[in-house]
Amino acid sequence: GKVRLTVPRFAYHLLLKPNYVEFCRRYPHIQLEVSVSDAAVNLISAGFDIGIRFGDRIEDGMVAKRLTPPMKEALFASPDYLQRHPAPKSPRDLRRHRLVQYRFIASNQLAPLDLMENGQRIRVEMPIAMIVNDTDVMVDATMQGVGIGRMVEPVVKGQLAAKTVKPVLKRYWAPYPGLFAYFPQNSQRARRIRVLLDFFEEKAIKRWR
Repeated sequence: GKVRLTVPRFAYHLLLKPNYVEFCRRYPHIQLEVSVSDAAVNLISAGFDIGIRFGDRIEDGMVAKRLTPPMKEALFASPDYLQRHPAPKSPRDLRRHRLVQYRFIASNQLAPLDLMENGQRIRVEMPIAMIVNDTDVMVDATMQGVGIGRMVEPVVKGQLAAKTVKPVLKRYWAPYPGLFAYFPQNSQRARRIRVLLDFFEEKAIKRWR
């Protein structure tokens, strides 16, 4: 049978891109339909079997299984940008920098920028260089030196390790809930859905635990 899955782009890169080929080869009789969208999706009305989202963004009444531990939202910039603009030392210094900002597709709202200071979550306002609604464009624009980018740390782990981007204000990065697979209560009775959930859990255990 078919399993319809909705997943935000960054979660696609973290969880699906490294694994979907193996799933399709291991279970050739299950047709996997993947919808990549950062918009919030109502599974039942949209006809999806499973969604993947942060734990605080899951619809009421859904069953959820954790796939990753909590993660932090990284601030980062290209070496070129930091040569042209002295690196900020505190959140207040961000007023002298420009942000590659993210706009949510569904709500049309700009994503708030939160940092941690003295154990408290603080909301930070800073000038905007560019607004995007796609996380790939966010990373690309930041690597091109447009401004300071923001993204959950695992997505840019490779770029940070390769030093194509550098961390900004790392000790202030704010934590976010991990990613969960969520689905209607009765969905797990279907074998094709249980198979995909078990596959996700297997891969999550290998990578994150």
